[in-house]
Amino acid sequence: MASLTLVHWLLIGNFSMLLLVGAFLWSLKRQQLQEQLRVSQTLQALEEANQAVSRSAIGMGRRLKQVEARFHKVEKKAISPQADDETFAQAARLVGLGATAAELVDSCGMARGEAELLVSLKRQ
Repeated sequence: MASLTLVHWLLIGNFSMLLLVGAFLWSLKRQQLQEQLRVSQTLQALEEANQAVSRSAIGMGRRLKQVEARFHKVEKKAISPQADDETFAQAARLVGLGATAAELVDSCGMARGEAELLVSLKRQ
């Protein structure tokens, strides 16, 4: 067997180095793909959580508007009790004229229980 010349040893060395660099680059690429998959999964989970929070905030906003509307309605009634006094005065006049509870509910917008109570009190 012939001995290898310097050129042959250089070629073998270069080829070995090329294989090592190739293996190293392949390993880096594999790690990069794994990291990219992990980041993608984390991003997906964060997007889903963000959507859930957004839907929740929208629902809470709608609910808050409903509560505010109810509050303002109750507040308005509490501030103007004269309107209720006028309604009861009108209902009392109607009962004096012989109106029934159903007629009070229709004409004065009273609750059925209030109208029945007023009719029973005025007739006693």
